[in-house]
Amino acid sequence: MVKAKSNNLPLSIYKDLIDDMAKSRKVYRKIVEENRKLGIPTSFSLYGRVYHLMPDGRIVLKKHK
Repeated sequence: MVKAKSNNLPLSIYKDLIDDMAKSRKVYRKIVEENRKLGIPTSFSLYGRVYHLMPDGRIVLKKHK
């Protein structure tokens, strides 16, 4: 059995990271909802492809020319 090496980072750093991630997700959800209300697509990328979340809920892949 191989033991994982300790990186000696304080636990507080991990807690701060989790808090920051939760805040980021909350802000993103707010942005998506506001864009939906305004009729604006929300763009995001996944594995190098650009997608648009349309106000009606459709996800559209942006095709490269």
